[in-house]
Amino acid sequence: MKKTTPNVLILGGGVTGMSAARTLGDRDIVIHLVEKENSLGGHAAKWSCMATHTCENCGACLSIEAADQAQHQKNLKLHLNTRVRGIEKKDSGYEVVLENKESFTVQKIIMATGFSPFDPQKSPSLHHGNCPGVITTAELNTLLREESLSSLLKGKPNPKIAFIQCVGSRNREQGRDYCSQVCCKISMRHAHKLTHLYPEAQITLFYMDLQLIGKEIRTFYNGLSKTISLVQGLPAEILEHPETHQPTLVTEDKTTQSRVSQSFDLVVLSVGLEPSDTLEKTARILGLTPNSWGFFNTDTALVPQDIIPAGCAAGPKDILSSQQEGRIAAQKVMEELGLDTGAKAPVALFGEGLEAEQAAQTLASKGYPAYLFGKGASLSESSPVILLKDSRLISVAGTAGRFSLRYESSGQTRQLECTAIVAAARPMESPTAIKGPAHKVFSLDEFEQALEKTPDTCPENAVILLDYSGPEHKAPARLALNLALKARSADKTISLIMNQMLVHGALGQRLYDEARRKGVDFFRYETRDDLQIEDSGTGFRIKLKEATLPAILLDLSFNALVLPKSLAPAKEFAALAGLLRQPLDKEGFLQWANTRHRPTRSLRKGIFFAGTGHDDTDPDDLTRELDEIASFLAAQDLTPPDPGVEINQKKCAQCLTCIRICPHGAIVMNDKSRPQIVPESCFSCHLCVSNCPAYAIESRTMANEQVAGLVQKDRTTVFACERSAALAAGKLSLPDHVTLIPIPCACRISTDIILKALLNGASRVIVSGCHPENCRSHEGDKTAGDSVQRVLALPGVARDRVLWEPVAANETRKFEHLIFSATE
Repeated sequence: MKKTTPNVLILGGGVTGMSAARTLGDRDIVIHLVEKENSLGGHAAKWSCMATHTCENCGACLSIEAADQAQHQKNLKLHLNTRVRGIEKKDSGYEVVLENKESFTVQKIIMATGFSPFDPQKSPSLHHGNCPGVITTAELNTLLREESLSSLLKGKPNPKIAFIQCVGSRNREQGRDYCSQVCCKISMRHAHKLTHLYPEAQITLFYMDLQLIGKEIRTFYNGLSKTISLVQGLPAEILEHPETHQPTLVTEDKTTQSRVSQSFDLVVLSVGLEPSDTLEKTARILGLTPNSWGFFNTDTALVPQDIIPAGCAAGPKDILSSQQEGRIAAQKVMEELGLDTGAKAPVALFGEGLEAEQAAQTLASKGYPAYLFGKGASLSESSPVILLKDSRLISVAGTAGRFSLRYESSGQTRQLECTAIVAAARPMESPTAIKGPAHKVFSLDEFEQALEKTPDTCPENAVILLDYSGPEHKAPARLALNLALKARSADKTISLIMNQMLVHGALGQRLYDEARRKGVDFFRYETRDDLQIEDSGTGFRIKLKEATLPAILLDLSFNALVLPKSLAPAKEFAALAGLLRQPLDKEGFLQWANTRHRPTRSLRKGIFFAGTGHDDTDPDDLTRELDEIASFLAAQDLTPPDPGVEINQKKCAQCLTCIRICPHGAIVMNDKSRPQIVPESCFSCHLCVSNCPAYAIESRTMANEQVAGLVQKDRTTVFACERSAALAAGKLSLPDHVTLIPIPCACRISTDIILKALLNGASRVIVSGCHPENCRSHEGDKTAGDSVQRVLALPGVARDRVLWEPVAANETRKFEHLIFSATE
C-alpha cells in the first residue's frame, strides 16, 4: 500500500506559525505556511531591540532568526503575499484554495493569524493622529529601530516623555474587558531603553495596575522605579498646549490634591492587542466562532476538530508564550496524525510538592517512564510514576538521550539512565512576618480550608493583604481573588488591600470586575509605610493611607488577616543548579533568563525546567510547560545535525579544557577515557575549537586557516554571529571595502584569528555578536570581547583597528552605522 504523506496548513508566518513549522521540521509531513505579507516574522520582526548594557529578554530578535531558518526548511512550502480564499471539508481533509489560485489538500490546520494593535483613534480623547507628539508603542518601536527618535524630539537631550497604559485594554465600555498581557512589560522596557539613550530624560509612566509578571521582572521593576516616575491613574484626555503645542496631560497632584497640567515632548500610548484584522474573514472561511472579544481563549469560542488556534490568534500573549503555543500546536498535530509513535525513554524529575508530582504524572500519562526524586505525597498508589523517596542525588553525567544519574538510597549508591531531566523543584515559601498583632494570621491555603471545610466558623470579616513582601506572584494573586469571591458567596464580608491587582489570563479582568460587583472592597496603598497593623483585641485594626484618598487616614477593623506566603529561592536551588551545570537567574531561581532557551529549556539539551521554581507560573502555565517539554522529548529521536567539529585524537593532550568550558555539556569522556563530542548535544558554537591549547579540535568549515583565508587585504573584516549581527546585515548593501564573514557564534573568534586577519592585511577587524546575556552559548559575547582586548593589549596594535560591538538581529540600522563609522 502506498504511503500517504500528511499535509498541514499553518495560517500565519509570525512567531507562532514559524515555531509550529520548525517543530514539524524533519518529519514526514508537508507543511504549507500561508502569510499575507511578503516576508515572515509578523509583528515581532518589526520591533526594535530593547537591549541596553545587557539583553532585556524581550525576544523580538528571535523572530528574525526563525524567519531565516524557515527559508531553509526542506519540508516547508511558503506561500507569501497571499491569503486563503476558500476551504472546503472533504473526506480526505480540507481542500484549500489561495487567492493566488494555488490549491492543495491538508489534514490539519494551525491557525496562527496573530493580532492587530489597537487603533487609538477609536479613543478620540487621546488625539492620536492629530497631535504629532502623540504616538503608539508600535510607532516608538519603529523610531527606535530606525534610530530616528532624536528628530521627533528635536534633538533635546532631556526630553519629557509620558507613557499611558491600557489603551484599548481593560475597557468595558469598548468591549475589551481583558488584559493584553504584554503592554506593561513593553512600556517598562521602552522606558528603560530611553533612560539609556537619554540619561537626562524625565519619564513618567501612568498606569492602572502594573502587571509585574514574569522572570526577573521584580528585579527589573525595582531598578526602573528609581529612574522614572510611576503614577497610578490614567489621564482621561490629552490636550494641546496653546503656546508650545506640546501634548499636555491633566493629572492629580496627590500631595496637594489639586489638578495640575504637565506638558511633554512625547506621549506614548501603550496600545493593547486585539484580534487580527483578517480574523472575521478567516473565521468565516474555517467555520470558527470566536468569543465576544474575537479570540479563542474561553469556553464560549467554538472550534471544529482538526483546527488548532494558537498564539495571539487564540488570545493575547508575549513572544515567548507565542513560540511555546506554536510548538504545542505542532505536537498536537503529530499526535492526532499518529506520528508520535517513537519509543518513550525514562525521564527523571526533581522536586517536592504538587508541581513536581503533576509534572511526573503528566509525562507518565504521555507514555514516558517517569522517575520522581521526591515524596510524591499527592500521587495515588495506582500512579504510574516511579517514586524515588528519600533519595539523594550525587551526580549527573552524560548528555541528552543518555543521562546517567548517581544517587544514594537506603544507604546504597544506585544509578539511573534517562533520556531527559525535568527540574520542578519548588521555591521556599515562608509566612509573612507581621510585627505587633498577637492574633493568628491566616495563609491563603488556611483561609481556603476554613471557607471550604468550616464555613460557619470561618471569620465573618476578613481582609486579604497583597504585595506586603513585594509585588505579588500570579498564582497567589489569583487565589486571593477567587477566595474573595468564595467568601462573598458564603455571605462573608471580605476586603482586599493591595498595591497592584494582577489581572492575567483570559478572564482576569472579568474576575476582578465580578468581585467588585459582588461587594468585595478593594483598597490600594503605595508603600508599606502607608499601613499600620495593630491588634484590636478581637482581631486586627489597620490604619491605611489609601492611595486614592491620601489626605484621609482610613481606620479599618477585621476579624481576620490573610497574607500570602512569601516566595524566595530555595536553599537547594544552588546545589541542584550545580549538579545540572546550569546558572541561576539574577534573583536566585532556577534557569538562566536567556530567551533563546526559555520558557522551559536550558543550556544543555535534555534538561528542562517547570513550575514556580524557575518562573512566575500558575497551574495553566505549568500545563503548557509540560506540553512543550513533551514536544521537545518527541524530537529527541530525530537525527541530529552534523556539528561540524571533531577531536583529532592524535593531537589531543587530554587536558580536558574542552569538557570544562563547554556550556552545553556536549563533550564527555568516552569508554577509552578520551574526550568525545556528542552530536545530539552540540550547538556547534565552536568555543572548544577556539580554546583548545593543542589545536586538536578541528572544524570542517571554520578552521583558523579557513577563516583567515576569507580575509581580504586593505578591507574591513567583520566577523558576525550568524544569529545576530549577520542577520542584521542581511538586508544591507555593504560597502566594497567591507568583508562580512558569518560565524557560528562570537566565541569562535580567538586572538589567533584576529591576529591572522591583521597579518593577512585587514585594515580593521570588527567582531559582532549577541548582546550580553543573549548568547545561546552563555558567554560567547564575553569570550569574543576578551579576545579583542587581548589583541589590543599587544604592542603596536592601534585601538581603532580592532573592535567588539554587540548587534542584535533586529538592529540593522545600528549595524549600518557601525560599519560606516568604523570604515570612515
